[in-house]
Amino acid sequence: MTTAALLSACAFPAHAAPASLTDISNSYAKDAILELVDKGIINGKGNGTFDPTGKIYRQDFAIILAKALSLDVTSAPPSPTFSDIPATHYSYTFVEAAVKAGLIKGQGNGEFGLGENLSRQDMAVLFIRALGIDASGKAAELGNLNFRDAASISNYAKDAVAAAVELKLLSGLTDGSFNPAGSADRQSVALVASRFLKAKDELPQIPDTTTEPGNPTPPPATEKPVPPPSTNNNSGGGGATAPSNPGTPSESDTIPPTVTMVSTSPVMADLHVIVRSTESGIVYLVPASKTATTKAQLESLVAEKLANKAIVASANAETAITTTHLALGDYKVYAVDSSGNVSAATSTIVLQARVMEQPTLYFSDQRTLVFAYNENLNPQFVPGVEDFSVYTEDGTLKFPKAIEHVRIIENKVEIVLAETLQLGRSIKAAFNPLDSGASVRSLTGKISPVVGPASVTYLPDNVKEMLDDLIAEANALMESAEIGNTLGKYPQEAVESLNGVIQLALSAAENPDATPQTLAEGYNSLSSFMGVFRNLQVKPLTISLAQDASFVLNTKTQGSPTVVSDYTSMDDTYNKRSIKKLIQIKRDGSNAQIEYQYNQGKPEMSILQDYEVIGHIEIESSDPSLVLVSGESQNGITVKPIFGAQENSTASLRFKVIESGKETGSVELPVTFDFTPPTVTQATYDSSQGTFTLMSNELVYSYYETVPLSILVDYSGNNDFSSNSSDIFPLILGEDFMYNIMNDRSGISISLTPKGIAKLSTQLPGGAFRLTINGMSDFAMNWQMRIEYVPAR
Repeated sequence: MTTAALLSACAFPAHAAPASLTDISNSYAKDAILELVDKGIINGKGNGTFDPTGKIYRQDFAIILAKALSLDVTSAPPSPTFSDIPATHYSYTFVEAAVKAGLIKGQGNGEFGLGENLSRQDMAVLFIRALGIDASGKAAELGNLNFRDAASISNYAKDAVAAAVELKLLSGLTDGSFNPAGSADRQSVALVASRFLKAKDELPQIPDTTTEPGNPTPPPATEKPVPPPSTNNNSGGGGATAPSNPGTPSESDTIPPTVTMVSTSPVMADLHVIVRSTESGIVYLVPASKTATTKAQLESLVAEKLANKAIVASANAETAITTTHLALGDYKVYAVDSSGNVSAATSTIVLQARVMEQPTLYFSDQRTLVFAYNENLNPQFVPGVEDFSVYTEDGTLKFPKAIEHVRIIENKVEIVLAETLQLGRSIKAAFNPLDSGASVRSLTGKISPVVGPASVTYLPDNVKEMLDDLIAEANALMESAEIGNTLGKYPQEAVESLNGVIQLALSAAENPDATPQTLAEGYNSLSSFMGVFRNLQVKPLTISLAQDASFVLNTKTQGSPTVVSDYTSMDDTYNKRSIKKLIQIKRDGSNAQIEYQYNQGKPEMSILQDYEVIGHIEIESSDPSLVLVSGESQNGITVKPIFGAQENSTASLRFKVIESGKETGSVELPVTFDFTPPTVTQATYDSSQGTFTLMSNELVYSYYETVPLSILVDYSGNNDFSSNSSDIFPLILGEDFMYNIMNDRSGISISLTPKGIAKLSTQLPGGAFRLTINGMSDFAMNWQMRIEYVPAR
């Protein structure tokens, strides 16, 4: 089997007809799945399954987009655009069509991102892009959506999410969140794709992909602080003194000064903030969150040590304000002239601690990303996982990698990913703490700068040794794999496929000209399929009760037992029950047909798959004093009630699955003891149809082992059915009337024949009918000897 064929079989199996999908009955997107499968836009996963909660991968989403937009997939380029989507791959023509249409781009380094999951926010971006809708400005409407996690929606996706919600392509989750970074599953993509098709018909547009959403704005460059001017030596904190009575207002001066910022943001915390005022007086460095309109308010902030001030010796002179004792954060400056007029505030400037040099980023193993600084770090300041961003890219689309935890060791911050990273794959990593007070710090107090986004590739120097070791591990796995359909074994085709992937990896390992990237691809392919292979190991059998399963016993059946048989019947009776109507046995990951074979002389049946015995099922009574189970019958397992059981007695049948000598599952089916015959609850006559309807309080059966159902119909013109009446006219069964048990067994239907109606034509209307029912039985063979009814007319 070739690599392309193998991946195709594993990742995107052949199309399955809607009727054959067995695992979507409980999916909220069932109708959408059936619609799209019927249109050939999405596929099942083989063996009659769709896997509605399974993850959707980038290559499969490209196929959905291409099919939904009817893109031309017949003119793919002869050479692949991406190294991980060769021309032999099942998604090749669809991916190339989507790329040509400008809908999807690669992740850099010539890779598409085969096997990467799709997030909910990226699904919104791609569908809105495919609709050709200009979603600019839609992000402003997110506040009206009431998503409790709206703030966590990435900037590049906010407009698209708002547009997708407005078009009813997407909605929030039941807990009030949107979960933007959560992985989209197959059923949710099917539902949104179905809505997308309807929206596309209403809004036919050509996608505009000339610009990409989400281009991050790089942080401003840190400029070198301006030192305080040597001519101004009276700057300070709260102790500065203004020149010659600056606080005495002048009757003629009502115009406030203008103050401008000379320093550029950010300013290091141990330096000064330099400003220039158009008048002499005092300038105040105040937290940006505070607003002041009077000198008294500004002085109060200085007294609380929230602000600092400095004297302006002369108009337009550069004045330095110390930052000593001030907290880090955003600040602005006010100026007050000698008349007490307060200026408008300056623009905001950031007061920032001194920073360490940019760290070096690398992978120490397949799950650990390292930020290595040039100084040892303070272990008391450990950032949270939310302060880091680790993702792969498709153009400007980001596919986040979950972070398990963050730790500090000496001069390194180690980010442990939740999933193993494939060799040779590039990721983007960034560090931008949400709370500057909890940022990474050195032992000397310096803080970490904002890092990235930076590209990091995990490609160790010993990739050849890693591939050799993995090939040896795969060979050992294959040699230990026992082929068969029973527990712990592997299907024949799975072992053959593993051998094929091993040979491909071996050819790369033995090629002296193989590049590290080629060796990495061989490692990734083999490692990935080994995980698939282990999952193909035959799982334990599971057992559950069949739909509407029930079991009824009656001690009044004169010793007639119930036989549980391995046969298949359209309609069970009290005496003969099919085991398939009582229990259901399946094997996880397999839809193979399960059959049963009675083992005579034992209360058990063999379980068969493809004519091979893979286990057996045993039946036992929870209370042998009430129910006796044995293998004495030639036709199946006998179940008898013990005389003395009452209708309120409690017992059950226990079905146990035995596989490879071990019990792998069991289920109990309650036994109902029923000794009460059915009754007629309603009897009506429809004169226009000549039809009687007798409704029962139980399902109606007729048993030859007791008294089979029989019905007599008499007519009296004077309504007298007494023994002395001479006006009773009996109708003949088969000639004047017919009867049958209703299809749903809810009652009995009696119909006059045309001949019977003709006989009564001289008598009707008037008079009455008498119906005599014998042998009406319920499922448990309880029967009524004689029931007489005179239906109302």
